[in-house]
Amino acid sequence: MAHQTFSRAERVARLLARMQNVPQPVARAVAEAVVEGTLKGRGAPAALERFYGALAAAGRTPETANREDFEAAASSRTSYRTLISALTRFDRSVPLAPARDVTKNWDRWLNSTYGSKPKKPRVSTRIAALPEQWPALWREALPLLDRVVRRGETVYKPLREKSRASVVAAIGTCETARTWAAAHGIALGETFCPNLAEVFLRYLLVERGVSARSAADYFERVEGFAYRGRLFDRAAAEAFADIRGQLRAEAEDQPEGKRAKVQRFLKAFDLADILHAAARLSEAATSCRGDSAQAERLRRKSVVFALLVNGSDRQGDLSRFRIGREIQRLPDGTWEVEFRQAKTRRRKELGALWPFTGRLLDAHVLADRPSWQLKDRMAELDGMNLLSLGEDGYGTYHPSALLQEEIGISGHLIRTLVTNLIRTEEPDAAWAAQALLGHSNRYSQRAYLTDFRVTASVREWQSAMADLEKKVACSTICDEAL
Repeated sequence: MAHQTFSRAERVARLLARMQNVPQPVARAVAEAVVEGTLKGRGAPAALERFYGALAAAGRTPETANREDFEAAASSRTSYRTLISALTRFDRSVPLAPARDVTKNWDRWLNSTYGSKPKKPRVSTRIAALPEQWPALWREALPLLDRVVRRGETVYKPLREKSRASVVAAIGTCETARTWAAAHGIALGETFCPNLAEVFLRYLLVERGVSARSAADYFERVEGFAYRGRLFDRAAAEAFADIRGQLRAEAEDQPEGKRAKVQRFLKAFDLADILHAAARLSEAATSCRGDSAQAERLRRKSVVFALLVNGSDRQGDLSRFRIGREIQRLPDGTWEVEFRQAKTRRRKELGALWPFTGRLLDAHVLADRPSWQLKDRMAELDGMNLLSLGEDGYGTYHPSALLQEEIGISGHLIRTLVTNLIRTEEPDAAWAAQALLGHSNRYSQRAYLTDFRVTASVREWQSAMADLEKKVACSTICDEAL
């Protein structure tokens, strides 16, 4: 029995009848593509009908589609991908950013179902011995890291978490060196002594291959710990101090790592190039699908680059920014940053961010949503991490990883570059540099508050950086015009 044939117009009409809730221009474009054979795969009409039907039932317009609408329209990953592909091609008015979490969930399902690999036994890479493996005298001194300790005229303050972890790692590594020496027939007691200093030095430089600068840091941390716990006799103190001094001298004779990196960067880039990269990445995100990981990462990169230059904040602080808390958008559209620095515990407030940075932040928050949703979007994200736009943030060094990936330098070098810019372009603005970088001490704080030249210095600094922002903004506009 021969199949009934339909004319082109009849086939289009039959397809349109299956898409009652789909906007007519979209439905007709889909039907034409199906009839002409340019729409690969099947199921697009049904997927679109489910999606627009869910919108109609909820009383929402395509521009206000949310996560629940995308979830309701797709019961399988295949139907979901069909829907996203059809919307990307036939209705660009529907923002796909609200579907980002749905895309993540389907990707996780795919990986857990078909891409899971057998877990490999974990091999520990720990080098430093744990405190419970230390000699008893060393363990007894450990609580002193959390107290105020006076030794003669020197007062040791309680260490913050990161500094404490560095000291514990150094002492653990020293114990590992002692154990290593014992395995090679060199028996050492449980006290700090000149021989232990020599063994520690050889272990760091030969076995671990650390630089002279890093080895000096290890020795310095061990010295501080030993002085707190009165674990040094005169001979041990002199041995550790002498070796540390020699390591510092050797490190000074070598090309400075940060300085060399800065010089290499300055030969090929300047701070404006980082802002150019921020603008380029934000623009590139608009060419990606709204629910894609690539678009999300490009926008995050652009915001990180702009903020690193605009505020010269430490990457650890930047990673912890929360919308409506450390960073907020004012009713007039400007963005402001005010927070307490994790390292120094001092407050840092620099006023409004550049309009250029504000535009990138707006684009990051909105993704591919229409601009009139910005107010609702800010309310929705209140208290969320700025970079992830969720409750959980990224690691401390995530901003640096993004910068390294794109440009090849670390986030901390931006702070160095900013200082260099002030020194060369605005030498009178030293106090402004100090305020921008968050560095201060009691003397400089008093001077900062009492020196009438500070206000002019800050103004000069802001003017110099504003010129930089205008340079990037103007060239970006010219590029768009071309």
